[in-house]
Amino acid sequence: MKRWHLSVGLLSLAIIAGIWVIFSPEPVEGIKEIKVGSSNEEPVARIFGDGLQFVEKEQTEGQWATAHDNVYSYKAYDGNSYVGRVSLTERRLQNGDTIYYSSFVNEGNDSHNVTFTYPAMQAEMTSFASAGETIEHKHDNTVGVDPTTIPVGYATLKDGGSAWLGQRYESSVLRKEYSGDQSSILRDFQNESNPYATKENQLEQTLVAKEDSVAESWFMRSEEELFSSSKKATSWAEDMAENYRWAKKWLTPDGVYQKIPWSIEPGTKMGYGRVIGALPHQDALSRFEQTGERYFESMSLNAVTTIEAYRSNQDTELWKTEYTSTWVQKAYGIHAPYTDTRHNEKLSLFLMNASEVLGLESIGAESLKYADYLVAQSNDGNIISFGDDAFLVGDYDGPGKEEVPHASLNHALGESYYLLKAYDKSGDEKYLELAYSIRKAIETIGSQWIREEGDHSEDLWYQVNEDHTFEGNDYQLLTLVDLHKNQKLWAETKYGESDTFDTLIESKTSYLERTGLDVEQAVNERISP
Repeated sequence: MKRWHLSVGLLSLAIIAGIWVIFSPEPVEGIKEIKVGSSNEEPVARIFGDGLQFVEKEQTEGQWATAHDNVYSYKAYDGNSYVGRVSLTERRLQNGDTIYYSSFVNEGNDSHNVTFTYPAMQAEMTSFASAGETIEHKHDNTVGVDPTTIPVGYATLKDGGSAWLGQRYESSVLRKEYSGDQSSILRDFQNESNPYATKENQLEQTLVAKEDSVAESWFMRSEEELFSSSKKATSWAEDMAENYRWAKKWLTPDGVYQKIPWSIEPGTKMGYGRVIGALPHQDALSRFEQTGERYFESMSLNAVTTIEAYRSNQDTELWKTEYTSTWVQKAYGIHAPYTDTRHNEKLSLFLMNASEVLGLESIGAESLKYADYLVAQSNDGNIISFGDDAFLVGDYDGPGKEEVPHASLNHALGESYYLLKAYDKSGDEKYLELAYSIRKAIETIGSQWIREEGDHSEDLWYQVNEDHTFEGNDYQLLTLVDLHKNQKLWAETKYGESDTFDTLIESKTSYLERTGLDVEQAVNERISP
């Protein structure tokens, strides 16, 4: 009887062992350390993890107007268990500088770290740690508190070059699916930290990611001096710290993440998104014109490339907002990916300016795509009509739209200004005539834009709806600046300046002066190319 029990036991073990052999994963043949882009020369970088093994996934290239990308991608394993993806994008700008974008997407169940080491990076560091210490990150009624700070520092390399070092950002990806393969995508921010250490003749950059999170970082390296002095580098860092809400800090190869409103889907109070209006870097372009500092040239070139890469990855004609605004969705049914006219106007104007400053004809042509879109919108009926050939284009368009969205005064002025610039660049009369149709609609509304009630007396309404009713509080200065910029360009056309625009300028100025604001100085500070 005992022998029978023993035989059954041995048989059971044999069966279990057979099942394990059949269903157990095959051993992963990976390596502990990757030599990225290795050849007979020094590798671009080396990658290793906390006991992880790496298997090459693919190497791809991207050729852009101002840069060339080499993208190295790997699968990471912990033993035989798949952990996630590691990638390094080496972006070589046309001026010779290089930006390295590193990413670790942890899809496993445990926290892991991956370290990138870059050779020949012996450096003397200038830390920016104290640059923003006295800057309070205040609560904003729209986006809450943005805790992200500024880059880590500036490095002067022993070989004569220099580097600008970005922070490490950890986040999780949030996604809301809609019909037709459409979705809203954003990031839930978790933390920011300094990922760098120097060891012998190399720079170490460590990305730590918890389960189901993404860790990212970036830095720029030049064989020249990015700034003519460390003092000027620190001065720029201090400026970024002061303007932390709008500074370009969290950079990726195809987007810049910024704090976005709480009115988003999926909902989170720590939501960050790739804002279309943040893809350009007009501040860097303007400062390059003024100072000639190499850093600003490189950041301008990178912004052009990021704009190209974002649209390429989305495979769209225009630049679509990839996260849903529940405010827009509730009002009009529109969800991501949708078109925001003001953001596309800002992006297209940057491409126009960059084409001139950087001598890039090809992107000058790209800057007219949005003008053609506005012409198409007017033909497709996404407009609010105010008589013969006088209309305003709806602020938004996208999937789920149930009615024509409102038209805000600042969007309409932004569109007409951009169309006048497009006309000046191309000589195409259809852009001028569309701008004039928008102007005529604003003029037809006339003094109805001016509010009369209480504390808002003489201020302007923010928007006009499809039924011609008005609502919303106007921005403090944005619309006034738009009015001034429009008048300047209209004066150069056959139509001349607008009397209605003068009336709106006078009313808004009077309202702001009652608040004690030096309006002339404030407007002049805001007017930019």
